[in-house]
Amino acid sequence: MTKQKQETYLYKPSEKLSDSIKIWMSFPASYNIGMSALGYLSMCKIFDTNPKANMERYFFDTEKTSHNVKDVELFGFSFSFEFDFINIFKMLEKLKIPLYAKDRDETHPLLFAGGPVMTANPEPFAEFFDFIIVGDGENSNDIIDLIYENRTLTKAQKLEQLSNIKGIYVPSKYQIEYNDDFSIKSITPDEKVIKNTIENLDCVYSPIVTPNTMFSSNCLVEIARGCPQKCAFCWASYGNLPFRYPSYEQIIDAIEQGIKNAGKIGLLGALVSAHPEFDKITDYINDRLDEENFDVSISSLRADRLNPKIVQMLVKAGQKSSTIAIEAGSQRLRDFINKKLTREQIFESVKIASENGLTGLKMYTMIGLPTETMEDIKELVTLAKELQQKYRKISITISSTSFVPKAHTPFQWYGRENIKSLEEKNDYLKKHLHMSGIKYRPTSIKWDHIQGLISRGDRRISKLLIEFCRNSASLGSINRAYKECSEIDRNLPPFEWYANRDILFDEILPWDMIEYEIPKASLLKELNRLQDALHTSSGI
Repeated sequence: MTKQKQETYLYKPSEKLSDSIKIWMSFPASYNIGMSALGYLSMCKIFDTNPKANMERYFFDTEKTSHNVKDVELFGFSFSFEFDFINIFKMLEKLKIPLYAKDRDETHPLLFAGGPVMTANPEPFAEFFDFIIVGDGENSNDIIDLIYENRTLTKAQKLEQLSNIKGIYVPSKYQIEYNDDFSIKSITPDEKVIKNTIENLDCVYSPIVTPNTMFSSNCLVEIARGCPQKCAFCWASYGNLPFRYPSYEQIIDAIEQGIKNAGKIGLLGALVSAHPEFDKITDYINDRLDEENFDVSISSLRADRLNPKIVQMLVKAGQKSSTIAIEAGSQRLRDFINKKLTREQIFESVKIASENGLTGLKMYTMIGLPTETMEDIKELVTLAKELQQKYRKISITISSTSFVPKAHTPFQWYGRENIKSLEEKNDYLKKHLHMSGIKYRPTSIKWDHIQGLISRGDRRISKLLIEFCRNSASLGSINRAYKECSEIDRNLPPFEWYANRDILFDEILPWDMIEYEIPKASLLKELNRLQDALHTSSGI
């Protein structure tokens, strides 16, 4: 039996018009991974329920297709993580599609991308895509309608028309000039691309379920979009404003679809417990678990919102562990990053988890946050030790990543700490947590460093990204690629200029043509507020 025959559709695809547009919607990973991606599958559903769109899913391991590449008019990519470009390049080269948009002619499909990376800072990839979806993609049928009704237009004319749709960024319309110090001199035209935001949010849940995924036969349900807490480093908060959520009734309908067709429910959201009726949702699931066996998981819980009812629901559904994000070990640093979480609340959350049946708890933390010192790192070790000693029934794992500045957040102006000092902090945590029997799971500092380059990069690094892939896309290959590109292009800023430096407040940022709900001036005002509060509390 093929994978496709094991798919259960929770929607009805439309009957296609005879002259419908042939589309490939691609996820730059294997079928097994892509079929667990809710955002990607939601876009597929939007196109698949439009009679004018003949959509086919396309994955990194796709071997046979219904559409011939020469007949495909639109080729879309879900771009969720910075390093997705590696597989995207490989897929395009396999299909003999030129990487640069300027090298593709009328015989090639229009290439577009959407997702968190492209909404935050599309500029490192601006020269590869014909257009980019900025923000929520629920208006994507506007794209189909426009292309369907204007098929006789040239590529340039279609792009001009597409640029008039809210949330559509056409990079070729913009020209960037640079100063001698590498900073941006101007972005022309002075015309903003308004991020598309769906205000009345319907409940999004897995439109297709299959056992052939990372989360076998799991129906994912989006409980909320965004996060009202607005930690200063967090794109999930600022990139999805305003905080929105579907109605209780819609969520319950989605949960019932999952119970009936999958047997597993995954509740998704940056902060699911912020839904105003989350207690009521929890009660409903608890009642249904008394009637029927099914699995329930939650992406992440906030420590100060964890309660016995939530934990009991997870345990009843077969979960043995969960995750909370504390970000930093010291109160000083949590206050500065706007993580409104006290030491007492952290202890209370572990107590609730332990007393109500969880045997494992993962704590997300971040190292290298702005203003962080070794004292903050030591406080994280002390906190973890005290928690483990007090609540011995539960196994605590500390998971850490290093700070990567993200566009459209108050911390976008801060640079990354250098690799050497970050690795020293990592080594300290690994040694002292291990001595206390606490598991430590850090990300790679060096890969985070490359992510930092991309997160604040601009169009000048496009050639670097190509050379990075041609040099095997390994940790060592970034330096080789930089050397090769620098010898050709003397105007390419050094690595540290992108990733490590603090950006001057009056600089033009690469992503300044993208307009969010909170403007740049307001982000700077929030950063100044946090800095002033830090100085006041420190007695400076």
